[in-house]
Amino acid sequence: MDSFASAARVLAERVRYSKDMLRPKFEGDSASTDKIRNQFFHDGLLVSHSVTPDLANRLGLVCQRLQIPENAVEAFIYASPDIQAECFSGSVEKCVVRFSSTLVDLLNGDEFEFVVGHELGHFLLNHGVARLENQKISIESSIENRAQEISADRLGLVACHSLEVAIRAMMKTVSGLSSEHLRFDVGAFVSQLRSTPDTIQVESQFSSHPSILVRCRALLWFSLSDVSSRGVEQFSIDQLAKVDSRVEKDMDKFVDGPAKRLIEDAKENLAIWVAANYAVQDGVFNKNEQKKFSDMFGELVLKKLKIFLSDIPASEVQETVYERVRAAREDLEQLIPSGLEDSVREIQKMIEVKLA
Repeated sequence: MDSFASAARVLAERVRYSKDMLRPKFEGDSASTDKIRNQFFHDGLLVSHSVTPDLANRLGLVCQRLQIPENAVEAFIYASPDIQAECFSGSVEKCVVRFSSTLVDLLNGDEFEFVVGHELGHFLLNHGVARLENQKISIESSIENRAQEISADRLGLVACHSLEVAIRAMMKTVSGLSSEHLRFDVGAFVSQLRSTPDTIQVESQFSSHPSILVRCRALLWFSLSDVSSRGVEQFSIDQLAKVDSRVEKDMDKFVDGPAKRLIEDAKENLAIWVAANYAVQDGVFNKNEQKKFSDMFGELVLKKLKIFLSDIPASEVQETVYERVRAAREDLEQLIPSGLEDSVREIQKMIEVKLA
C-alpha cells in the first residue's frame, strides 16, 4: 500500500457515511486506469499548469487538503454540453478524473474545488474498485451508490471549506443555471431544508444519487458537527454517528425505505419456502413443526401453506416446494446479487435453529 494511503484514506474513512459499507476485496488493477487515461489523452485536454493554470492550481489545492499527492491524480477536460464529472479508479494507487467543458464553465473556482473533492472522495473511499467488483445493476447496488454519494459530498466539503460553496455547486449542477441567473440566498435555502422536509419527492429506487435536497440536508448536518471547528482528524465520532442517524432517516423516508422493504419482503418469502422445504423433508408436516412455523411467519401464512400443500400429490410435494425455494432465491438475487449468499446462509441458519 502506498504511503499516502495511511494519511489520506484515514482522513476519508473518518467521514465515511456509516451506510456506505461496500468495500473492495482486492486493491484492483492499475491497468484499467491506464487504459482510460490513454483514451482521455486522445479525447480530452490534460489539466496542467502550462495550459489550464487556474484549474491545475485548484486541483493541487484540493489534493493538498485531502492529503493526496498530485502525481496520484490526473484530470482531463472534454467538450460536452452535459454537466458531468467522473472519477475512474481501477486501483487504490491512482485515479483519473474528467470534467465536461460545460461543468467547468458553469462553476467558479471555489465551486470547482467542491466537485473535485467529491470525485476524489470516491477514489479515497475505493468506490471505483468496489463498483468494478460488483457491476450488476440492482436495487442493492443503487442503495450502495446513494450512500457513496453522501460520503463523497463530505470530502467535497472538506476540499472547499464552505457549506455555502458546496450547496451552490450542487444547485448549479442540478439546475444548469449559472451565477447570472441563480441569485438565491443560501441562508434562506438552508432554512427551507430545515423546515420543509415533507416536500421532497420520493425518487426512483434505481437512482444512483439521492435528491439534491437530501444531499444538501445531509451536508448541512455534517457541517453543523464540530468537523469545522476541530478539523476532520479530531472531531467526535459519536457526533458523526448522530449525524448519520439523521441522514439515514431521510434516505429511508424518501428513497431507500421502499427499496429496503422490497428486499425484506423477498427475504421473508425465501425464508417461508426454506422453512417449508425443511419441514416436508420427512414427508410429514406435523403439529410441532406447524406451531414453530406459525410462530415465525404467522397463522395466516401457515394456513396458506397448508392449503398449498393439500393441493399437491404427496409424491410431488418435496419437488414442488424445492422449486418455490429456487424461485424465491432467484427473486432475491435480482434485488441483492452481491449480498445474496450471505443472506441465504443467515436464513438457512435461522430456519435450522427454529425448526430443529
